Amino acid sequence: MADTDPPRYVVSGADLSLSNQGQLELLHEMMRRGLPLRMPVRGSSMAPCIRDEDVVTVAPMDQEDPRVGQVVAFITPSLGRLALHRVISRSAEGWVVRGDGCLEADGVVTRDAMLGRVTRVERNGREVRFGEGRMGASIAWLSRTGLLLGLRSVQRTPRRLAAAVLRRLQDQRLYRTLGRRWRLRVEIFEAGEPDLQSVRRWLDTEDSGPEASRPGDLAVKDWVAKHRSKVVGSVQLVFFSNVHLEWQGYWLFSLNVRRRYRGLGIGEALTARVAEEARAQGATELLLVVSEGNEPAVRLCRKCGYTQTVVEALEPIFQAEKASHGRRRIVMRRRLDGGT
Repeated sequence: MADTDPPRYVVSGADLSLSNQGQLELLHEMMRRGLPLRMPVRGSSMAPCIRDEDVVTVAPMDQEDPRVGQVVAFITPSLGRLALHRVISRSAEGWVVRGDGCLEADGVVTRDAMLGRVTRVERNGREVRFGEGRMGASIAWLSRTGLLLGLRSVQRTPRRLAAAVLRRLQDQRLYRTLGRRWRLRVEIFEAGEPDLQSVRRWLDTEDSGPEASRPGDLAVKDWVAKHRSKVVGSVQLVFFSNVHLEWQGYWLFSLNVRRRYRGLGIGEALTARVAEEARAQGATELLLVVSEGNEPAVRLCRKCGYTQTVVEALEPIFQAEKASHGRRRIVMRRRLDGGT
């Protein structure tokens, strides 16, 4: 990786993070004792062999030198972070390591910087191949010659076409009707910190900070929709308690559903869960903001009982946004007390 590029494949902070020196020392100690360590990982720089939220087992290197093609856990030379990438060649100073999906190598990694090697990868509870032995050596050669990314680009083309077709289908009423009859098994939970980390990685957003850093007049609750333990949707209920604010009250924020799961009723279920919670807290109405040109989102809101309204204090902001980039947001409201 280049110095300007943050690590794209680091151990999940929930289990191991270099921000916690004790955790890193534990990994060193387990490797020293010859004990394997099983842990989740995040990022996409080793995809498709190792994917975001896979669980890997890291075993000690023992006295052996790493072999070309092996996936190793190491400390990156440029940023001093823990990463899992593939050894693609040997040099006089050490080993050249690179993620299967990275444009650049991480540089030369010395033997002392290597903590262990990946021996097992699990995805959704099942062991999967990640490129070992001859296959790993072949992947390393393709990576070294620059052919690997070219092959991945060719491989992605049918997927991109399929994604475009899926987006068209999801806009069709028949697709949504069949999707609801199919009844994909999805459960909605109040989000814990691991769920929030998963949502941030999915949406590629930064952590907003600990709960204590939020203003005293702002209360936030998060929910996630899960299919087979995978987060496929998320939503927030935000309560502005300051009565001096024109937008004081309950708001639905950050409704998101993964692309391939849209049109299956997940957005409606998340919206209903937020409305249920707001009503339980004594709210008489629930508001949200949506882009005026986002027709699928506007249709969903209307279907869930929302109608367009105006919050005067927000209008100057929306007008400025429209003048800046041509898109305008609107406020929609749903009565929770049976009123209109």
